[in-house]
Amino acid sequence: MKYEDADILAFISGKSKPTQVPEKSASSDKNTGPEEISGNKNEQLEHTALEHKALEHKKPEHKEPEKDLLTETSVPDSLPDFEEFPVSSAEAPTEVDPHNSLNGDSRTRSTTASTTATSTLSDKDELAFELFDDYDSEPSRASPSLDEAFGIVTTGIEPLEITHSGATITGYIASARRSEIRLGTYVVVPYEGGEKLFARVGKLQYRQEFAVDDATEIHSRRMLNARANPVNEADYKFLACLDPLCILYRKKAESALTRRMADRIPRPNTPILPVTDRLEVQTGLNIPEEGVFLGHLSVGGELVKTHSEPETVAYYLRNDYLMGDPLIFRHMLVCGSTGTGKTFLSKNILRQFMTEDNRYRLRNSQDKARKNPCLVIMDPQDEYSQIFEDNETLTEEDKFGFESENVTYGRVQSTKAFVAKVEGQKYPGDKSRAEQVEFTIPFSLVEHNSWLIAAAGMSELQYIGLEVLLGDFFKSSVPHTYRNFINHIENEGTRSYYVDSNRIHESSYDGIVRRVSSRFFSKVFDRDATPITDLLDKIFKSGQISVFPTEYISSPRIRDLIVLTIMSLIVDNKLNTTGVDAIKETPIILALDEAHRYLSKANGEHARLIISRFADAARQGRKEALGLFLITQDPQDIDDTVIKQINTKLILNLNNDAAISSLKVPKEYERRVPYLKKGQMIIHSPDNSDIVEILGLSNCVVRHR
Repeated sequence: MKYEDADILAFISGKSKPTQVPEKSASSDKNTGPEEISGNKNEQLEHTALEHKALEHKKPEHKEPEKDLLTETSVPDSLPDFEEFPVSSAEAPTEVDPHNSLNGDSRTRSTTASTTATSTLSDKDELAFELFDDYDSEPSRASPSLDEAFGIVTTGIEPLEITHSGATITGYIASARRSEIRLGTYVVVPYEGGEKLFARVGKLQYRQEFAVDDATEIHSRRMLNARANPVNEADYKFLACLDPLCILYRKKAESALTRRMADRIPRPNTPILPVTDRLEVQTGLNIPEEGVFLGHLSVGGELVKTHSEPETVAYYLRNDYLMGDPLIFRHMLVCGSTGTGKTFLSKNILRQFMTEDNRYRLRNSQDKARKNPCLVIMDPQDEYSQIFEDNETLTEEDKFGFESENVTYGRVQSTKAFVAKVEGQKYPGDKSRAEQVEFTIPFSLVEHNSWLIAAAGMSELQYIGLEVLLGDFFKSSVPHTYRNFINHIENEGTRSYYVDSNRIHESSYDGIVRRVSSRFFSKVFDRDATPITDLLDKIFKSGQISVFPTEYISSPRIRDLIVLTIMSLIVDNKLNTTGVDAIKETPIILALDEAHRYLSKANGEHARLIISRFADAARQGRKEALGLFLITQDPQDIDDTVIKQINTKLILNLNNDAAISSLKVPKEYERRVPYLKKGQMIIHSPDNSDIVEILGLSNCVVRHR
C-alpha cells in the first residue's frame, strides 16, 4: 500500500495516518521490526474496513457465505465506524492511544485520530492542505420557494455549456425529491434579474458517490443477503440533464410574460425549481391561453399540477386570426389503435367547435361577416349522432371543472342524421333522437365525377373511354339515370359506333361495360328518396352538425361510394369558382372516420384521381374555410401528399412501427407511443406549441355509449 493511499484513507475515515517511514533498500526489508510489521497490518485492516464500509452501511446478519470467500483476509469481528462529516478540532480529545485505534467508541476514535493526524503534520509534509475560508453560517435568505427545489445546477460532473446546437446542463437532485422527477418533467432555473430558464428533463442517471467497484461477487452476495437492508440511495448521485426550451422574461415588471431562445447559461449551484405558475408553462411551451380545448398537459401519464386555480394546465388549439388562419383549416389528424378512445376523444374535440361564439370568416364573402361552421361527419359506426344527446352521467363537479377551463359540454340540438336509401338496407336509428333525413344519390353527379363509378382495377385507357361514353350520354335528351346509361352502353349499335370509329378499342369497351354494369350501383343510384343535390341547403347549414351514418350498409363498396359522393360535393363546390352557395359560403369542418379507406396511397387510376382531388382540397382548405379532421388507425396508409398538409397530429397508442414512423415525430416521442395509456396522447402541432403530452377528459361532454 502506497503512502498516498494511506493518507487519503486517513483523511476520509478520520483516522490517524501511519507515521512516514524513511525509504529503505530492498535488503533492509528483511530486518523490518515488529512495530513496523504491526503498523503495516493495521494499515491493511484499515483498508479492508473501508471497503466493507463503502459497500454496506449495516453489517448483514448472516455472514457464513462470505467466510469462504474471504479466508485469506483477516478481518476483525467488529468493523470500525466512520464519521460522515469531520468533527471540529475543538470537540476532539487531546490524548489518543494509537494501539486502540480499532477498539472503543467510533466517534472518539475518529475525532481523536483526526486531531492527532493534524497535530503530527509538519510544515514540510508533502500532503499539507491549504487553509480555506469557512462557509457562511448565517441563516439562509432564500425565498420560501427554494424549499421546493429539486436540487441544484452542478459542474461537478460535466462543465456547464450552451451552444447554438445544444446545451449541457446537469442538475444534482436531492434525495428527498428524487421520486418526483420523471423523464420529461418541466422545471425552471432562475437567473439574476428575474429571468428564468424553462427546461425539460431529458436524461436521468445514477452515478457512484464513491469510487467503489460494486460489480463483484462479494458485493452481489451481500446485497442479495441483505434484502431487508437495501443499499442507501444517498450513496449514489442522482443526476438530471436538462434540455433548455426557452428563457422566460418580462420587458418591464408590469408587461406580459414572453419567451426567447435559451441564450444564457445558469450559474453553478442555482436551484432547480418545479414549475408552479400555469402561465409560465403555457408561455414556455408556446401554448395559447385560449382556443379550442383538447386536453390537459401531462408527463408520463400524470397531470402537470401548478399553484394556480385550477391547478391543471389546459391545452388549447389556436382558433383566432392573430397569427394567421385558425389551425383547424390547416387540418387535424387523430390516430390510434382500436380501443384507445379515438371516437371518445373526437367527440370531445369536435363539440368545442360548435359553440355560438365560434365564428370564421370567408375571404370571398362580400360583407366579410363571420359564420358558425358546419360540421360534416362521416360515421362508419353510427356513434356521432349521439352529439344530439346530453351525457346524463356528468356530475355538478364535472360541469364546474368544464366551466372553469372553458370546456364546452352538452348536446348540440342542431344535429341531424342524413341517411342514404339503399335497396335491401334499413337504418335502425336507435342511437339517438336526432332528426333523420333520407336521401338518394342521383346519377347526374357522375357527369363531373366519373371516378364515382370507376372501379379500382380500371386501366387508364378504360378510364379515358368511360369519360367519352359519359360525356356523350349526358349530352343526350334521355333522363340521366344509371339504368338509362347501362342500357345505352349495352346497346349493340352504340358499341359498333365507338369500336368501328376507333374512338374506343374493342377490348377497352367490353371491359368498361363489365365494370360499370354492377348490381351494387343500381342499389344506390336514383332510389325512391330526395336527391342529395336537393338537400344541400339543409346539409351545409351554418351551426349544424350533419352526420352520415353508414354502419347499416353491409357492402363496403356501397359505403365507400356514399362517402366519396359527399366528399366530392364538398371539394368540387369549395374549389370551383362557381360552386353552390350553401357550400361555398359556409365554413365546413369535414370529419372523416376510417380516413385511410378513402385517402389511401394511390394504387391505380381510380385511387390517383381521388387523392389528387383531396390533396388539392387540403392545400386550398385554409383560404376556402375547409378543415379536414381525419380519424384513423392506419396513418401509414394515407397518401403522403395529404399527410404533409396536416398541421396538428393527436397520437394515441400505436403498436405498428410503420404507423409510428409515418407520423414524423421526434425519436424520443416515437419510443413513447406504444406505451401510451387510454386517453393519453402526444400532440405535434408546430404552429401551436412545442410537442407535448396531454391527457384527454375522463368524461365525454356528450353522450357516448
